[in-house]
Amino acid sequence: MKDSDIMNKFTLTTRLNIKIICIISLFMLLIMTYGQWIAFREREEEYAGQLETITSFLLHKIPAKTFAGILEQQASAGKTLEEQVVAINKTLQPELENIILTSQLIKYGFFAQDQQRIVAIGPDFDRSLLLDVDPALFRELYKTNIPELGIQKNSIIWYGDSILYHVRPIIMNDKVIGYAFACLNLNRVRSELWERTMKFFSVAFFILMIVIMLFQEVFIQFKKELELFAEAILKGRAKQFESKIPELTPILRYISAQTENMARLDRLNIVGEMAASIGHEVRNPMTTVRGFLQYLSNKQEFKNSLEHFTLMISEMDRANQIITEFLALAKNKSMDFKDRDLNQIITEIVPLLQSDAVRSRCQIALHLLPIPSVSVDENSMRQLILNLVRNAIESMLQGGIVTISTEQRDAQVILAIQDQGTGISPDILNKLGTPFLTTKENGIGIGLAVCYRIVYRHAGVIEVDSKVGEGTKFTIILHCSKQDQADKEHVI
Repeated sequence: MKDSDIMNKFTLTTRLNIKIICIISLFMLLIMTYGQWIAFREREEEYAGQLETITSFLLHKIPAKTFAGILEQQASAGKTLEEQVVAINKTLQPELENIILTSQLIKYGFFAQDQQRIVAIGPDFDRSLLLDVDPALFRELYKTNIPELGIQKNSIIWYGDSILYHVRPIIMNDKVIGYAFACLNLNRVRSELWERTMKFFSVAFFILMIVIMLFQEVFIQFKKELELFAEAILKGRAKQFESKIPELTPILRYISAQTENMARLDRLNIVGEMAASIGHEVRNPMTTVRGFLQYLSNKQEFKNSLEHFTLMISEMDRANQIITEFLALAKNKSMDFKDRDLNQIITEIVPLLQSDAVRSRCQIALHLLPIPSVSVDENSMRQLILNLVRNAIESMLQGGIVTISTEQRDAQVILAIQDQGTGISPDILNKLGTPFLTTKENGIGIGLAVCYRIVYRHAGVIEVDSKVGEGTKFTIILHCSKQDQADKEHVI
């Protein structure tokens, strides 16, 4: 059976847990290996200082003159080399036993150059290191004329382990007569660090298992919530969905809103493509028909049917207007983006808006704050404002005030159009921008769809806040032009 087949038998949660455990374990292992290396280097530096202190202390207890006197006394007694080493050791060894160290990984002592032997060693006396060692094994270590710190592999002092050593020459009359030495067992230091690391790893891995178990419970609950949310979307209840995980609710609602926006834009794209493909083909014969109707209406024999001709021409004009609005949804409609002051565009079309408002016993109120320029297609922006303001006027059957306001928020320009009309019911509010959706008797449901298309093509956002019986507020969020932002940053 292939590994892929084995993995497919596990659930998504189990596979995810296995991957998380492997990744985190590998990461922990790398961190611990690096940490062990750092700790070892730090311990090595710390012990190096201790070794230097020990050799200095040994020479303080047994000065060079005293050490030379002990060696000379035994050499002149006519004893054999082994007897000299034993006699020297009896004199020096008691001095080493008075040294107290906190670490059991350090050995120290004296080496006699003429005898080519270790003559004293602590903290524990080991006779085999005095007499049973080939002198050739010491030649590499004890040949310096200055204090030396180094590393030696297969050291005889620690029975074949690697050591960190420090040797300090004992000089008398410009001649090296011996050495004070101290050495650390590096193998045991590494072993202690590794043992400590493995204990930490075991505890960390145990904690990781507990976290994974908790995560699995959260993941299962999260999965259930997503399944319920998907079901709510299919049933059209996504906006009313309340998750048992409070932190998840705003995220799911945001996803729901974006899903609706994408669906709305898809519908707009479909209608726009249809409009672009058939709009011109339909408009051309309609223009011909309208021309002949107007021509025939002026004929004497059709004077009695003038009212009928006028009605037909009016309906042809209405159909032509519908096609024009359809073409506004076209996805490939060209736009001429330029940096413009939105306040100036609004001011220029205010007279037209005022005339529409007066006919419906309404008023237009402006609250235009200083704002930076925005990159817009001026004609499209005029159409957007006209559509929204006229919708607002039509919603106020008893008259009222339509407020047009602008302001800046960080790098965004906010355009808001608010009315005091009847408001929009929640079931309609969720479908705003859908082509052919209308509550007007003579409406075709294209105006708001065009507004959504315009805002979308300006890379903006349109938000709607409405309460039945109180009114509706449309908020359009646009980005400041890049040139204006650059100028502002330059000034700062």
